[in-house]
Order: sequence, then structure tokens, then C-alpha cells
Amino acid sequence: MMKMKIISTALAAMILAACNNQGNTVTDFIPGTYVNQAQSEYSVANDTLLITKAKNTENIYLIVRKTGYRRIGDGKLFPLKHEVKNWTGTWNTQQQVMQIMQAETVLIFQPEQNKLLIQSNAYWKL
Repeated sequence: MMKMKIISTALAAMILAACNNQGNTVTDFIPGTYVNQAQSEYSVANDTLLITKAKNTENIYLIVRKTGYRRIGDGKLFPLKHEVKNWTGTWNTQQQVMQIMQAETVLIFQPEQNKLLIQSNAYWKL
């Protein structure tokens, strides 16, 4: 009798866990704000990606990339400059990547690490 209770409790817990994980897909993770900071001998930069799902679509996302950067030259920091780019991304369910339509750029989302990758650059989700 006790063995049967343990088995039924374990089975109920597994079913509940499976039901709770159905909503935790990569596509649930995608919308949001992601940040990246980079520095080299030539510049320092801060990037922000704002990703939202396009209305009435299954796999289209709107992406706003805001970049602030300062060039470095002769050991001095130059004035801060800003750039804003608007992109459209298409989510590929089979490959589990997002292709930016305006560039040959692929976004790889890693929800388990709370980040996305663009080539070797990691962006952390806020």
C-alpha cells in the first residue's frame, strides 16, 4: 500500500512537471531586452536589443538595436555616439534560430543561460 502511494505521488509529480514545462519554449523566452558590453583597444560599446513579437504572426519579430560607443585614439576617449537600427527577424522552428532579414545574421537563444548569441557575442537578458 505504501509503495503504491509513493509510485502514484511520483507519477503525479512527473505529470505536473511535464505540464508546467510545456510553456517554457525558446519562443516564450525570445521577447525582451538584451544587453552587451564590449571593449577593445579601439573602442568601448554598449548594445541593447529590444525584441518584440510582430502582431498577428507566428514567427516574425521586431528588433531595435541601440548602440552607444566611444572610439579610443591616442589614449583618449572620443565623444559618445549613438546608433539605432531596426531589424526584422524570422524564427526558424526547425533550426531553433532567428534570421535577421536585413543582414546575414543569426540569433541563437539560450534560455537556460539567460542569453542570446550573435556570432561570438553574448547578450544577457534583463
